[in-house]
Amino acid sequence: MTAFIINKEQLIDNYHRFCRWQQAVPHYVNRHEGEVQHCHNCGKEFDGNFCPICGQRAEVGRVGWNSIKENIAVLWGLDSRSLTYTLVQLLSRPGYLVRDYISGHRQVSFPPVKMLVIVCLFMVIFESLFHLENDVLSLNFKIKEADEMVAWMNAQKSWTTLLVQSILILPTWLVFRYAPAYPRHTLPEGFFLQVFISSQTLILGFSGYWSGTAEFVLCLIFMYITYRQLFGYGWWSTLWRLAVVVLSEWSFIFVVLAIVLAFFEFIEVGKNEAVTMEGFLLFIGGLTAIVTVALCVTHFINKRTNKTIQ
Repeated sequence: MTAFIINKEQLIDNYHRFCRWQQAVPHYVNRHEGEVQHCHNCGKEFDGNFCPICGQRAEVGRVGWNSIKENIAVLWGLDSRSLTYTLVQLLSRPGYLVRDYISGHRQVSFPPVKMLVIVCLFMVIFESLFHLENDVLSLNFKIKEADEMVAWMNAQKSWTTLLVQSILILPTWLVFRYAPAYPRHTLPEGFFLQVFISSQTLILGFSGYWSGTAEFVLCLIFMYITYRQLFGYGWWSTLWRLAVVVLSEWSFIFVVLAIVLAFFEFIEVGKNEAVTMEGFLLFIGGLTAIVTVALCVTHFINKRTNKTIQ
């Protein structure tokens, strides 16, 4: 019993240490403190790791074998802002990493857009080499044109994932506009937030080769963790706001599909059944109205809560 209590206390202590590590403010070490450096690029003398005029590193000297290694490392994200390190951070402290980046700590992570391109490229190469398939949209409308469109999107997993993630920028801004931990959330910041989440989603997408359900659940869990760490809402407040954001995303997808199918006089539901276009569009219109009301109500609640706190 005593051993169990000790293990439990140790587990709690490790958890608190992990939480402190997640929320730690980035810091940098001056490797050349007290040393006068001479910049080979602009001739400026300075004290520090980088020249304050042109930004060149203090260690730069003659071109040698290390120069080749460093340039290759920079190309593939293995330099001081390691791609591997950033991806680990993206899975272990995603919301705090995003907050660090959008609040001005640009050097804490690998450039997000470049990271996304490299992750996309790696996934395309991986799927091509092993001839793997992993659907983004597991939808079957039993309508030739719609199913062909979904099949094409599933064949372009990386780019479809980016397209689907971009839909989240506006609803995320509306739902989390007045968040307690980051009340000044803007659309440009939302773009970078979704860039980080897109990279996260593509990494988790590897689980989809084993189970599509597992991939979907993991993506929702990590989105939830990211939103909670970044915006600072409680467990329940983050959960229902995430539900509104996801509902908005899927509603938009269905509306786009409805517009594509609107070119046809009727939609076949089965072999002997049919539903008129008017009925189908009425369903889509009702869904859009529900999502719009949900977004507006959420935005009003956030704004009112923010004023009450202030």
